[in-house]
This record gives sequence, structure tokens and C-alpha cells, in this order.
Amino acid sequence: MIDLPSLPTDPKYVVITPEMADLWLTHCNPSSNRVLSDTFYERYAKAMASGAWKTTHQGIAFDKKGMLLDGQHRLMGIKISGVSIEMLVIPNCNAETFDVLDAGNRRQAAQLLKVPHRVIVAAAARIIGQMYKMWDPVTLFDGFYDTRASTSDILKTVAAWPELVSMAPIASAAYRAAGVNQPTHLVVLAQAARTEHAERIEDWASGLISGANMDQKDPRLVLRNRFFRERVLLGSSAGRRTSYNLIAKSWNSWAQGKLVGTLKALEGEGIIPVVGTEKFRPQERLTQ
Repeated sequence: MIDLPSLPTDPKYVVITPEMADLWLTHCNPSSNRVLSDTFYERYAKAMASGAWKTTHQGIAFDKKGMLLDGQHRLMGIKISGVSIEMLVIPNCNAETFDVLDAGNRRQAAQLLKVPHRVIVAAAARIIGQMYKMWDPVTLFDGFYDTRASTSDILKTVAAWPELVSMAPIASAAYRAAGVNQPTHLVVLAQAARTEHAERIEDWASGLISGANMDQKDPRLVLRNRFFRERVLLGSSAGRRTSYNLIAKSWNSWAQGKLVGTLKALEGEGIIPVVGTEKFRPQERLTQ
């Protein structure tokens, strides 16, 4: 049986040794905590080892079961610095406070997702979540991207849309090959994966990534060329909605076996529905 360091019954400043930090990190750090950032804990460790670390009100917090809620970066700093540090230890916290702890390095949804390509998955969730009414929008950028969606809403959306995770490698590869906006492409792919056209995604990805052996009016090549020409704009936040609509139009043509001459973003047009989603999308929020 592991002999864990005892926790105080009330908030208390405790001298935490590297051995204590290691035990808490190994046995009391739940997998739901965010991914450790070596940038942060190495910076903390350097300050601790040099004597520059200052004891403040910020410390570590545990829930009522003794599991770590906050402070894993500070504990990792103590562990690798090899220095004992006095720090506030707060026991018996409510787990619901997790989302608002550690304001100095606010937890982002992407830090909590334990999946590949987690940054673009979280960004795509901000789009698809509000499109499919998974929460009441807080601050919509261009009526499209919720810039202030809560962490819990984003995590809930990723759980409801596992296609965001499974399609992320395609979005990432298309960005590297042709600069196609990753989050908006991922939102289109996630929806397409739920339609009768899902089997066309593999060939879509192959052509978009390679750019080889395609007709000049192939929707994939036309989209690829458009992003090559306007990569900066279409990859920015200002071009996010436009990039989504261009990708959706291109995908819709490809899925239905149609060629296209050009891809145009029309002023005042709504969010373009992905073909085949009419069976499950909220009609009033997606307009043709």
C-alpha cells in the first residue's frame, strides 16, 4: 500500500518536498487534468532551484477524495528542481471549481483533451457546438464562432462528436499540404462523416492533399488552388466563415460528383449546409 503524504484538514502552508510532489503526481493526479506543459513547469523549477520562487496564495488543491484538482505544474516544478518549497495546500475542494481554478494560466479546453490534434479539435468544437445548438452562444464572432464558449461545453461537444477526433488527421494533413483552414475543414468533415457520402472522404482527402491527377474543375483542386492564393486571409479569424463556406461548397460538389469552375463566397450568404445533413441539422441555424 502506498504511503501518501497526509493532507491538512484545513487550508495550510506546508513544506512540500520533491518526494511528496512525486507521490501526489503519481497517485493523486487524475487523467482528466490537463496535459502538462513543460514550458510552465520548467520555468517554475528554474525559479525554485535558483531561490527566486516566492510563496504566495497560489498553491495546490485537492478534492474531497484526495485527488489533485489544481497545482500539478507547481508540483512538477518541485519534483524536478529537487528543492523543498513551502506552498499553500487546500483540501476538500469541490470538483466543480475545477474550470475556474488557476487564473494565472487559465485552463483551455485543448489542454484538457487527451487526443491527437487537440487544439484544432477544440477550435472546431466551438463552431460545430453552436451550429448544432449544444449551448446558448456567448459571443459569436461573425455569427459563427463562439469565442467564449465554456470549457465544459467544448468538452461535451467533443464527446458528442467523436468525428472531430477521427477526422482531425485529415484536416491537419490538408493544412500542411495546401493551407486549408484546419478547424473549419474539420467541421465540414465531421458532419460529412455522418452522411451517406462518408465513403467519399478518403478520396477527397487523397486529392486535396496530393493535388495530383485531377481535372481542372475537380472541386478538390479548385479548393486547393483557392487556399494557395488566399492562404493568409482564409487561415485567419476574419476569414473563418468564408473558409468554411468554400470548403462546404467544394465538398458538396465532390460528394455529388459535380465539377466546378470557381468557388465564390457571396456577400450576405448564410452558413452553407453540408449535403446529407438535412436529416439531423438544426434547420433554422444553417441556411442555404
